[in-house]
Amino acid sequence: MRTAECACGSFKISVNGEPLMVGACSCLSCQKRTGSVFGMEAYFPKDKVEVLSGPDKIFVRPGESGMNAELHFCPSCGSTVYWEAPIFP
Repeated sequence: MRTAECACGSFKISVNGEPLMVGACSCLSCQKRTGSVFGMEAYFPKDKVEVLSGPDKIFVRPGESGMNAELHFCPSCGSTVYWEAPIFP
């Protein structure tokens, strides 16, 4: 089991198993999401992700493909903890 949490520690999730894929992206959207020159991501099946604690807020980012990505972030500190996209269920 792996856990992820926001900067203030109030929003936490866990994932079970190994990631299906790990990647790095340098598109402008990922740069905006992370505040860096690229974003790193590990992809897990949705049924392997569990919210452990805390509320989250969702920002819907439209994709160039027409599919939206949902970024789940902490309403207190603003850290994105995970995101979902229909292209990677």
